[in-house]
Amino acid sequence: MVMYYDPVCKDVLTPDQVKANFTHKETSYKFCCEDCRDKFSQDPEKYVGRNWWQRFIYRLAESNAEEFKGEKLSCH
Repeated sequence: MVMYYDPVCKDVLTPDQVKANFTHKETSYKFCCEDCRDKFSQDPEKYVGRNWWQRFIYRLAESNAEEFKGEKLSCH
């Protein structure tokens, strides 16, 4: 059976569950819904093109930006 991977929500999809498609750098990606496709289309490199460590650091930086909302941070 053919299965697809939604790079945004990390779901594994059957062909019947695919609700949206997007092509990035000549690769076709499948999504469970249009919201996931729209998130992906805004910043594909956030979801592909990075190894696990780069994705982790990117998400950590995003969460810190949300938590500190532009505060100037210092270590002391």
